[in-house]
This record gives sequence, C-alpha cells and structure tokens, in this order.
Amino acid sequence: MNILSIYINMPSTVALFSDGKIIAATHEERFSRKKNDNRYPKQAIQSCLDEAGMTLEMIDHIAIASNISSYSQIVLKQYEWSIADYLTEQYEIWKPYLIDNCGVINSNSEAEIFEDKIDLTVYPSNSLKQYLTLDNREKMFSSDRTKIISKIIGNDKVKAIEHHRAHAAYSYYASSFRNEKILSFTIDGWGDGKNATIGIFDEQGKYQEHYSTDQCAIGRIYRYMTLLLGMKPNEHEFKVMGLAPYGKEKYAQKALDLFRSTLYVDDIEFKWKIKPTDSYFWFKERLEGVRFDNIAYALQTWVEELILEWIDNAINKYGIHKIVISGGVAMNIKAMGKIAELDCVSDIFIGGSASDESLAIGSAICLAEDIANTNGEQWNSQNISSLPNLYLGPDIKSSDEIEVIELAKDNSSYSITNSPSDSAVAQLLAEGKVIARCVGRMEFGQRSLGNRSILADPSNLRVKDKINSMIKSRDFWMPFAPIVLDRYVDRYLINPKNIESPHMTIGFNTTQEGFDAMIAACHPADKTARPQILKEEANQKLYSLVNEFEKITGRGAILNTSFNLHGYPIVNTPQEAFNVFNHSGLDCLLFDNYLISKDTFDV
Repeated sequence: MNILSIYINMPSTVALFSDGKIIAATHEERFSRKKNDNRYPKQAIQSCLDEAGMTLEMIDHIAIASNISSYSQIVLKQYEWSIADYLTEQYEIWKPYLIDNCGVINSNSEAEIFEDKIDLTVYPSNSLKQYLTLDNREKMFSSDRTKIISKIIGNDKVKAIEHHRAHAAYSYYASSFRNEKILSFTIDGWGDGKNATIGIFDEQGKYQEHYSTDQCAIGRIYRYMTLLLGMKPNEHEFKVMGLAPYGKEKYAQKALDLFRSTLYVDDIEFKWKIKPTDSYFWFKERLEGVRFDNIAYALQTWVEELILEWIDNAINKYGIHKIVISGGVAMNIKAMGKIAELDCVSDIFIGGSASDESLAIGSAICLAEDIANTNGEQWNSQNISSLPNLYLGPDIKSSDEIEVIELAKDNSSYSITNSPSDSAVAQLLAEGKVIARCVGRMEFGQRSLGNRSILADPSNLRVKDKINSMIKSRDFWMPFAPIVLDRYVDRYLINPKNIESPHMTIGFNTTQEGFDAMIAACHPADKTARPQILKEEANQKLYSLVNEFEKITGRGAILNTSFNLHGYPIVNTPQEAFNVFNHSGLDCLLFDNYLISKDTFDV
C-alpha cells in the first residue's frame, strides 16, 4: 500500500509511506529555495515519487495533514512576511478585534489588509480564486481541501487527518518504543482547535486521547514574545531560546512574575489566573523597561516550569513513565532536556523536527491505520518501521556531482581531489579548516544531520567567528551544535538514562571533558549542548569521518551547522552547494567522490 501524505503550510512538506515504512519525506522550500515555503508542494511531491521510483498512478491513498487550514496564510504567502508585516497584523487585525472593540470581530480580514500580497497561483489549477470573495472563505476552504487535492492529483482517495493525532503518531512511530504503553504529549501554537493533548499508545500502538485543550497558550505567547523582541515569529523562536541563558533571574523577576500571573497547571489541565486580552499588546505594555535578555530568560523559565509540572502530573496520573512529545513546542530543546531529567521519566523520545512539518509523516501512518481498521485488519505498531535516521530527502545524482566538478576545474584557485580518504578530510578539520559536506540523501526537517552540513573542529573557539564571518551570520549569542559519537556520550554528556537523541532534539548538560572538547559547539552561557548522538548504523560514512577525526585529535565529536547561506533553506543539490561554496569563505566542499579546496592540500 502506497500513501502520499501532504502538509500545506509553513513549511509545506510531503512524505511517502509504503508497506510499513516512510521511504521519502521532504519540503517544498528545498526546491523553491524560499525558506518555509507554504505553497502547494508540487516539486516535493515529485521528489518523493522519484526517490521511491513511483508515479502518481501508483499511489493508493492520499493523506492531508490537519482538518483546518488557513486560506489567508496560504494566499498571502505568509512565509515571505517580514517582521513589519507581523506587526501590521497585530495593529490592524488583532488589536481592533481583541482590544479596541472588546471582542467585536474586525470587518477587515487579512486578505483585505494585505491585498498587495495576494497570490492565487500558490495552488495549481486556479483552485483558490473562488474563495477570495466569500465571507466564510476560511471555513469553506478547509472543508473543501480534500476535494481540491483530489482534483489536482487525480486521486479520489483523499482523507484529512486530525492535527494533534498526527503529531502524536510522529514521535511515537519515529521512536523504537513498541510493545508497551507509551504516554504521548503534544503541545503547539494551535492546530484543529487544540494546542495541547495527552494520549496513550497501547501495546499494539493504538492511540487514545485522554485530554485536550485550547487553553495552553505557551506556543502562541512564545511566538509573539519573539516578535516583541524584534525577531520573526514562526522562524526565530529558537533565537529567543538561545538568548535566554544570558538573562539573570534578579533582573528578570518583573517579567517572570508577569508570566507566572497568567497560565498555570491544575492537575493535567491548563488554566488561567489572569487571562491576557491578547498575546502581544498585553505583554508589551507590562514588560516595558525589562531588558531583552531578561525577557527571554523569564519566558523560557516560565515555559519550562509549566511543561515540567504538566508532564510530571500526567505521569503520576497515568502511571506510564516512557513518553514521547511532539508539536512546535517540542522544538524547544532546552525544555525537552529538563523533562528528560525528571525523576518520573524513565525514557523519552522526541522525533526530529517535531513541529508541523512532521505532520506529513504522522498523517501517512495514521491513514494506514485507518485503512487497516476499515478493512478489519489487526493494527500492530511492530509492523511500522521506526526512523533511526532522517535521511529521507533527495539523493545526490552522480551526473550533478560531475557537472559541478567540471565547473570547479575552470577556477584555477580551486584544487580537486578524487576519492579523498576520511582520514585526510579529518586531518583538514583538525587543522582548523571549515568543510561543507554534501553527501547522500538530504535530511528531513529543520536541522542538518551531517549530509548537508558545515563541519569544523569543536574545540577551537575561533572557528565560531570564522564560520559566522564566512557564511552563517548567526546572532552572536547563538551556539552551534556537535555530532557526538555514541561511545563518547558518557564522557561528554550528562545522560544517566541513556536517552537517545539522534536528531538534535534534546539539550544536555555537558561534563567538563565534554565542554572542553566541544566548546565551540556548546552554549557558552550554560554549557549545554544540542547533540546529534551518532550511531554507526544511522550514517556509516559520517560515522567513519568523525571516527577518523577522533583518532587524530582524541576528540569524539565535531561541530555541525546547517549548510546554507543566512536566510535561505539548507542546500539540496551539488549545484546549490557549489554556489554557496563560491559565495562564502568556506575552505572545502566535500561530495561523495570529490573534495574541492580553495587551497591546495596534500590529501
């Protein structure tokens, strides 16, 4: 059975499920080169089909993630919005609606306020035009989505999957947890009328939701505090998280008291002490005079307190100590690290990139279960493969690699090495060279996991400034991350429960040895790391490279950051990799079979 699964929003994502396994998953942004592209993912669909060697005629069923989708977000191409656009939304839509008119709906919709941004071609076949003039366009568009997709693709077996059910399924099925009860949490900004759920997967993998709410405003408040701090919502929340450790409690107390005066946890329910009128202006008025880093500190501290209490209470209530978490808030690796430390948690798994892009994967598996139930078949999660790695995107074509090498030969300042050894590449890293790696299949999700990565020696603090000046332009407070060999976990990370984190989803405290060895890949303020814990079976070529680096340096980790120019998606093809290499200060570019260097090295 072949299921094509589609999520259309930021970023639009496609997954392909076949006979119990996710065999491909990728994002439209990887092809359009528009970060967080939320348009209909035509190119991502074709890529997944190509990777599987399939055509649309071979697809049996189609899953659409979420029952409700915003027409305005799609036609206004919200992925292109600037900070100024988000402020306009606050002042011209939410302020009149929530504050000035005391709950009276503003007659001006987003499509009217942002009329100059309307693009009705973001779906094929003129599918969106008929809704533009309808007063109830949001509701009508959501209800018609399955028919729209059915018409575009030419397949009438299309089903929408509930948002939070798909979230829960993703982290559960991405994990190796099977044959026992698992407690599942989802928490995000909003999806299908909810923003937090608790459910249980039984021994066969059947899921039952036990609690849901639309009152958990953590994700939404975090989003608009990102805007308040002058950063872009739906994209830069990780920057706020990275900024938080620089704040100080004594200076953040006013902000911390404010956040604590709002949402609280009662047993497993989220309730309000004081409910703000909105998620931006109410806080803006009351946080005046508090410095930016202390606002970030207070926000992050409050979020951690709430989630920790909620999860601790739920584990005690249901008596299940192995947990999975998904949804946008699960991308907060600092909070996930604090949850992992709870005494009541025996094990935890966070699927890689567990925010909305993963809904395509979760929806595919949920639809497979629904079809099995309809056919009277016994559902068993053991029949669904876990995701020990996320190399689910496009593979490198040898013809593309050769084409780039021919271009490189035209530049006399470049040297080319055929079939460079791992030990030779590792030696360059040990000498302080910064190497971009474009090898094998691309990673799914927001975090590079070695195949489309920039690599460097993590013990060299100067390499951070070097990478930022040559390509990344990251904010000064933002750390990079390490790839850590599995046999070095006990030496470098404080991880007494042996929790798996193969996809950079959990923040760990480091040992003194680990911090010294990975200082350029750790957070300087709190000495934590967001590691990709690498097992050999997950990526043998990458493991071999890091292993050779360890032989030379005695350090079992390397620095890793995504291979992209600032503000652009991660590179996809060899041509894109070469273009970034040409327009940056990167020292070397590594492919499967070639190494391009800007100096001549004896390799």
